Amino acid sequence: MFLPVATFQQLNEEQLAQGLSPFANPRNAAAGTLRQRIDRREDELRLAEQSQTPGGRGALKITRLRSELELSISRLNGLGLTVHGIGQVDGFSITRQSQGYDFLAALGLPVSKLARVENSLSAVRSFIKYFGEHRHDVEHEIDGVVIKVDDLALQAKLGETARAPRWAIAYKYPPEVVSTRLIDIQVNVGRTGRVTPFAIMEPVKVSGSSVAMATLHNAFEVERKGVLIGDMVYLRKAGDVIPEILGPVVEARTGSERPFVMPTLCPACGSTLGPAKEGDKDYRCPNARGCPAQLRERLSHVASRGALDIEGLGEKAAYALLDCALLSDEGDLFLITQADLLKCEFFRREPAKGEDGPQLTENAKSMWAQVQLAKSRPLWRVLVALSIRHVGPTAAQSLARVFGHLDSISSASISELAEVDGVGETIAVAVHEWFSEPWHQQVVSKWRAGGVQFADEGGESTSDEFAGLVVVITGSLAGYTRDSAAAAVTSRGGKVSGSVSSKTSVLVAGESAGSKFDKAVALGVPVIGAAGFEVMLTDGLEAALTTITQ
Repeated sequence: MFLPVATFQQLNEEQLAQGLSPFANPRNAAAGTLRQRIDRREDELRLAEQSQTPGGRGALKITRLRSELELSISRLNGLGLTVHGIGQVDGFSITRQSQGYDFLAALGLPVSKLARVENSLSAVRSFIKYFGEHRHDVEHEIDGVVIKVDDLALQAKLGETARAPRWAIAYKYPPEVVSTRLIDIQVNVGRTGRVTPFAIMEPVKVSGSSVAMATLHNAFEVERKGVLIGDMVYLRKAGDVIPEILGPVVEARTGSERPFVMPTLCPACGSTLGPAKEGDKDYRCPNARGCPAQLRERLSHVASRGALDIEGLGEKAAYALLDCALLSDEGDLFLITQADLLKCEFFRREPAKGEDGPQLTENAKSMWAQVQLAKSRPLWRVLVALSIRHVGPTAAQSLARVFGHLDSISSASISELAEVDGVGETIAVAVHEWFSEPWHQQVVSKWRAGGVQFADEGGESTSDEFAGLVVVITGSLAGYTRDSAAAAVTSRGGKVSGSVSSKTSVLVAGESAGSKFDKAVALGVPVIGAAGFEVMLTDGLEAALTTITQ
């Protein structure tokens, strides 16, 4: 699946026209389009139509829902598809992959019009060179060329490893590098107080999309890169995705450039900035509870998909909750009533005919309902939502599985926390320190009063068959997202780690597996592919290891 560049530009124009943020690149836009949950929009429209009353305001809601559904379907129709493989052939025979493409095309399926069969290495090199020079002439973004052996018999003879077929290889083009003017360097305050410098540049097109900002990580990184405000700078997209400043165009300097000076005061609350501990490169705002920038980021984090997944509580809604003083901190989120929301202009509308007084907008009603649903999320999601430093989904799931209740985690000692597989001393200290802070305990008390569940009924793990297993997942697995593949392991009592080590039980390597595969081989860690992963889920690790192809 892909989003044509022209469609991507049109989509961003629609986003801006609706007052929404544009997508960063076509890949993000395509993923967002696929995640629209059209089924949910259809259900919402169906319910609205069924409950409509004559002369009521429901007609306006139905019109809006239909418009949103039509827009979602239109965006989905804007996606393109290229098929490039055949799982099984039955009833006829082909001897070359190119014949398979011809057959698929004859069926009316979309195949690449750019694929060619070449008979020499020099022709292959010319093909690679041509598209390196014309990569932006293709209707969608590309980052390289895949070269395959056409003869299927030879493909079978060459075979596959757990990582990739031996009969295909990808040639990746170096990231496109452009130059633009660095207008300013400002700083952003994150949810944990980390202050991150970011570059503001004259917009420039790189790798298919316009870029005007890029992170600079910290003051040491700014100094290391040697960039000055006012410089012409070299810019690329790391991995063709993330904007990255490489360095200055020194010969273009005029003498008017000036160095960046890291602010000493928080731009959001005025607190004195500094490293959290000696040797820390990151500057942080110490006003964790009162800094409005940190609170906004924490509130957005609570609602994020990786935490409590509160649909409708986006950036604008979070700003409105704070601007209208409906929250003093994230603890108040689950104490808010519909009457409270009516006090804020952002969440209310004028009454329609027959209605008495201001009414909540449909979006406000939906958001409030989602907040109520979030109260029953699993314990590990509650832990992630608390913004405890270093605690992500993996550590949170391990803690939830072992302790079972937030109060047990809160009262545990550092050593008890550190003994949990996948936690360790650094995370244990962070958890212990977080619960030792009085205002954090107040947040927990407010969530308790608001009805948030602090224990899982029966626990999330459906079995302990993977207990003691440390699994690393890399590359893409057909039928799974990274999160769903990890959940399949953790729900069976296993641990999913982000890095390969001598403690790793198995590496699951999907397509485009990277350096983790090489490290696993070097350490002698077993490696299984997508098929082996399915066997592992149904029959266990020992059975999966029999699927390994050397």
